[in-house]
Amino acid sequence: MNGSGAAVAAGPIAMRRDAATWYGYLLLAFFTFLLNIQGNILPFLQRELALSYGLVALHSSAIAAGMIITGLTGERVIGRLGQRPTLAIGGIGAAAGALLLCLAPAAWASIGACFLLGLAGSLIPSVVPAMLADIHGRHRDRALAELSAACYVFAVMAPLAMGASLALGLGWRGAVLAGVVIGLSILVIGRRAAIPDAPTGPTAAGRLPAAYWAYWLLLALVVAIEFCVLLWAPAFLERVVGLAPATAASTAAVFALAMLAGRLAGSALVGRIPPAKLYAVSLVVTILGFGLYWGGGSPWIAVPGLAVIGLGVALLYPLSLGLALEAAGPRGAAASARFMFAVGLAILIAPFLLGAVADRVGLANAHLVIPVLAVVALLGLAAARRLAKRPGIG
Repeated sequence: MNGSGAAVAAGPIAMRRDAATWYGYLLLAFFTFLLNIQGNILPFLQRELALSYGLVALHSSAIAAGMIITGLTGERVIGRLGQRPTLAIGGIGAAAGALLLCLAPAAWASIGACFLLGLAGSLIPSVVPAMLADIHGRHRDRALAELSAACYVFAVMAPLAMGASLALGLGWRGAVLAGVVIGLSILVIGRRAAIPDAPTGPTAAGRLPAAYWAYWLLLALVVAIEFCVLLWAPAFLERVVGLAPATAASTAAVFALAMLAGRLAGSALVGRIPPAKLYAVSLVVTILGFGLYWGGGSPWIAVPGLAVIGLGVALLYPLSLGLALEAAGPRGAAASARFMFAVGLAILIAPFLLGAVADRVGLANAHLVIPVLAVVALLGLAAARRLAKRPGIG
């Protein structure tokens, strides 16, 4: 751990957000902006390039595939290049992917651009969580909660930027290019931030412990829950709850707004409540919210239920990161690199699994996948805590 992290960990000093902290927050938020604006881009690409629904789906699959590859290889990249160059390559590569998407003349080019976006851009979240843990020591969980809040601010900004760009007559490319300019500006402004080196040598050697992999699985489960709700809420509100298509699409934003509110408010709770207890409570809130959402039968109950789900899910991702990094110990850099493998798998598989189930049993019944994932996560949390308390495991 570097000097600043040790100083924070040594005593009851308030959390201090240095330039490297803000650089990590904003760079990952930029990548989140590019990911979240994809849903707004794809309908325009479908019309411009005359894409089938299958080819449209391949764009998100390409991003997820890039994430998975980075999750498998990111540790070696970080170890060879160092954290600062890896962050720069991730930011520049994500910007390049977005620019190529704007220039794509056909499906092969737009899908390739999405693959580059996922492959290069996911180097950023492969570095940032471990970097923040190193900088902030005992305040790690709060830093990760603030990181997630910053990312969700940019996630909410993505559709707003698209709407503004369309209203100004700049087209969908205007919003993407604005995001690219912001990302490159973050890279330029943060180029002199004091980025700590990734741990190397004997303390960082060896396998990741079993407890880490248990939390890694939890990370995949909670990302799966988030994306199942995020991607399928508009269809559920329309076809099951009975809202008009346009109303359903706009009302689904309640989930994202609740996630943002939960992460902003939750950052104050992290550090005051034990992470495992806060995690369990969040999962229970998620399940209760789903009960209202799924069984309410009317918009007046389903929509508040969707908001409760958002509040429950809000802290699960940052808490998963914190618990996994704690379990990894000195292997934090390797642990952080593996996170994107879990995220990529969850994004690639879970929403499509729900859709496949819906084709067989209907959309409403297929949504029962969500509470099943939450219950499995509760059981997994208990198993992970037991593994973390057992010495010499993994």
